[in-house]
Amino acid sequence: MMMTKSLSAQHCLFFLALLVLPAPGSMAQQIQLSDQIWSADVIRPRGQPVIPLFDGWFANADGSKSLCFSFFNLNSEQSLTIPLGTDNHLSDASLDAILPTHFDPLPPRYRHKFCVFTVTVPASFGIDETVVWNLSSASQSLSIPGHILPAYVLDEPASGGRGDVAPLVKLSADGVGVRGRKGIFSEATISGRVGEAVNLGAWIEHPDEEIWVGWAKHSGPGVVEFDELEYMMKPGAGPTEVEATFAAAGRYIVRMQTIDSIAAFEFYCCHTNAYFTVDISN
Repeated sequence: MMMTKSLSAQHCLFFLALLVLPAPGSMAQQIQLSDQIWSADVIRPRGQPVIPLFDGWFANADGSKSLCFSFFNLNSEQSLTIPLGTDNHLSDASLDAILPTHFDPLPPRYRHKFCVFTVTVPASFGIDETVVWNLSSASQSLSIPGHILPAYVLDEPASGGRGDVAPLVKLSADGVGVRGRKGIFSEATISGRVGEAVNLGAWIEHPDEEIWVGWAKHSGPGVVEFDELEYMMKPGAGPTEVEATFAAAGRYIVRMQTIDSIAAFEFYCCHTNAYFTVDISN
């Protein structure tokens, strides 16, 4: 029998604060969430579910609000694919959102994948309303509500208190630049062939001498391999580029995230997302 559990944002944050990587000898069997004590023991090499998370929200210039969702894969080695539909959906299907269907294993150097997609709600969206992300994996059904409670407001795209700002990202040398978690989307679809490297690049500006860049498969039918998953780079020195190789034909979305350092994720400001649409043929 599948279990359904709704995770409050406070519960998720408390849970994340306790988690560290398990000892090498940890067993791999699944632990039902109803039987778990929130400790490092819930992280296993494989067999565990993905936890949907709500990072917070921010206001937009037009009065609308954007809700930030993220995830925590409880597996240190196993990636999961969860197709859109019954096992991966929002409570309001009319909302425009690019939900991930690919979930990388727990990153070794930071705790979870921060704000991998946003959901924008109208200015009329009430403080008592929610948008729920439902995610089922490893025989466990979980959900997380997104809302606009004042305690969860995020600095975006800059933090006056920390003096930080999200990197400015352009997808062409003379293109429009975007800062922040709502992200920038490739206007043109990138084409490639199965098994052949596809070049993906972005132009990034930031006042720091170095910034962090990370790449990930967001959705698509097959395995994607990158020549570099994450690295530090000098902003403003030309495009940052990776080569991605796709194992199956179909449409993919690749997600790039950039921030001044991995440690800065923990302050929930300030990073920028970029999304590339890639069509792969045989």
